[in-house]
Amino acid sequence: MSRHSRCPLSLGVIALVSALCTASPARAGDATQGDSWKPAPYSLGQGLYFPDQGLRIGGYADVHFFDLRGSRADSSLRDVSLFVTKDLGSRWQLFTELATSRTVNVTGAQNGGGSAEVDVERLYADFHATPGMTLRFGKFLTPIGEWNLVHADPLTWTVSRPLSTSTAFARHATGAMAFGTIAVKGRDLDYWVFADDSKNLGIGQDADDAFTDYTGDRSPRNNFLHAFGGRVLYHLAGDSLAVGASYVAYQLEQPKHDYQLTGIDFTWTTRYVELTGEAIYRTGASPLSSERGGFVEAGIPIVSHLYLIGRIERYHTSEPETTTVVRTEAINYRPISGLVLKLEHRNGRGGDIVPAGWLASVSVLF
Repeated sequence: MSRHSRCPLSLGVIALVSALCTASPARAGDATQGDSWKPAPYSLGQGLYFPDQGLRIGGYADVHFFDLRGSRADSSLRDVSLFVTKDLGSRWQLFTELATSRTVNVTGAQNGGGSAEVDVERLYADFHATPGMTLRFGKFLTPIGEWNLVHADPLTWTVSRPLSTSTAFARHATGAMAFGTIAVKGRDLDYWVFADDSKNLGIGQDADDAFTDYTGDRSPRNNFLHAFGGRVLYHLAGDSLAVGASYVAYQLEQPKHDYQLTGIDFTWTTRYVELTGEAIYRTGASPLSSERGGFVEAGIPIVSHLYLIGRIERYHTSEPETTTVVRTEAINYRPISGLVLKLEHRNGRGGDIVPAGWLASVSVLF
């Protein structure tokens, strides 16, 4: 999560959402004002929905623990994210994700008190133009690969994030995007096409670090200045196999160069295993622009709600210039819908970008 956004903007977003909510009239003509705020039955992980207001409030929270080589054991109430979705008529929808990070931090036996900061993780308006196309305006997740689009901790198999899903590009974009699903030869093809102008339209002061918090400290920041590109995902074999491809041309804030990135990804789901993988290749004018790598991950159901996860990844970074190989073994336990417990161990070689050690998390999607 970004650690450098400013609270005043986030407070402004909260005020905007509150104004929209309070301005919404009751949809039932004979309903009282109190009845118009009656929520639908609530289920953990589905959010609190107010049908007459067209309003859904949800989010997630997670507590992390890690004991990595070269550092003391650390635990934190790491992320608390609030999702607010508001229907504006029949074709428009507003969405915002407000996140706080590191609200409580404990190192060894000491409570560090944390350094909570509020971040506008996402803020956009969707216009449902046709059944096969939605237009999105604002700040959204960059559509490269599968992992970045389902980045929330309760929705991923492991605590740590593969390098190929964060190291070569910005995880957020600000601008416009068209996305949807069309039929190609009787099968679904999902598509995303976007243009970013974060230099002029950037929301907040994000730092999309190339290396996430469970890696080394020497992390270039991958904020976009400008970008355009997209992704396609083709569904095969009765939707048990999905194969995707991505392309983005962009300019980063640091180091300020022009880059081109191509990527592929796949997900294959059977009764006995779920296999996923992503790979990217980045080029640019600078000799240090080139980066490449990827991962393959398997999720195997052991007993009810318990999964064994194995992942192997290899990545060549340009700053610092090194090749890293990481092997991760993990368990993922989902006792009830919306609650996820994870424990993993990883070994890395080829530098200190991904230190070896243990990681664990407890996360709740509410």
